[in-house]
Amino acid sequence: MSTTIGQYGGDGASIILNAAIDNITLQQQQNSWQTSAGTLAETYAGVGDSRQTAISLNPKITQVASWQTNITNTQTNLSITDTTMKQIVSLAQTLSTSLTSVTGTSSATAVATVVEQAKGLLSELGTALNTQSGSTYIFAGQDGTEAPVTDASNIGSSTMATSIASAVSGLTDSNVDSVLAAATTAASSNTAGTSVFSSNLSVSATTAASLQASVVMSTTSSKVGLVATQSSTTSSASSTSTGSPIRDLMSDLMVVASMGGMSSETPGYTDLVTKLNTSLNTTVGQLTDMEAQVGVQQSALTTRSTMLTSVTTMLKTQLSDARDADAASAITATTTLKTQLEASFTLVADMKNMSLASYL
Repeated sequence: MSTTIGQYGGDGASIILNAAIDNITLQQQQNSWQTSAGTLAETYAGVGDSRQTAISLNPKITQVASWQTNITNTQTNLSITDTTMKQIVSLAQTLSTSLTSVTGTSSATAVATVVEQAKGLLSELGTALNTQSGSTYIFAGQDGTEAPVTDASNIGSSTMATSIASAVSGLTDSNVDSVLAAATTAASSNTAGTSVFSSNLSVSATTAASLQASVVMSTTSSKVGLVATQSSTTSSASSTSTGSPIRDLMSDLMVVASMGGMSSETPGYTDLVTKLNTSLNTTVGQLTDMEAQVGVQQSALTTRSTMLTSVTTMLKTQLSDARDADAASAITATTTLKTQLEASFTLVADMKNMSLASYL
């Protein structure tokens, strides 16, 4: 007689064996995820005791990445600022060289050449101050959406330029200081309609310095960049200064642009050019300091970026320890589970074919 023992599915042994197979299958699925995705489980719920650590680390990594992005974008802006400041320093030096060459000249033609050059440099300055990085005006400070110079293409015919030209036209041997003072007053104006700068930047040089853009690169923010009308914090200004090196340069350019028809024979001319050049040399020094300030900011941001890179590496290592699977162990487990599952199915087949005789 070869009667089969009961029905396989109703035996206690079969129930236990089926449960074991289900458990092995579940382990295989989890192990498959570990070998393909490299993590302990598909969701944080499956990583066990390290779940809370893994969950808390992701937002921190995202935050640090955001700070890194802020630094990268700011570095781009500062790089453009540095290049533009070099251009501004260069045009100031060009004006100084040209003024020196005509200090004692009796040639009105030579002076006229410098006058035309100053007009061109003034236009270059206005354009440079409205330089953009993407859609951001780099010299606008906190409000990077508004152009620093309201009408750069017509800066030479602005109210400021007209006021300075009027003062220069009345030059005499005895009023040189008054002419320069009038130019300073016109360049310092923050009144709507007379200032060539936007309403945001038509403020004192000290106030303008506080309007620098901010970059968030940790739990606090830092001031970066330059503002068109800001003061220089590292050099002393000349006696005829507006307090802002860029305003001073603009004023000097407008004065020179108003000297058409003059020569050393013009009353007050030589004294005006000499004092103007002395003031301009001081301005060149201040502009150079501003350019150097941008370099210092770039260096500081590079240092902070390096530090944040280290923090990111540390956080990712911690996340990996809490969430990632051991590749070697996962591969070994794959083989073991496959062997166990094959053995289980073989046993199931054997149990189904067992007769009472073989059982006994």
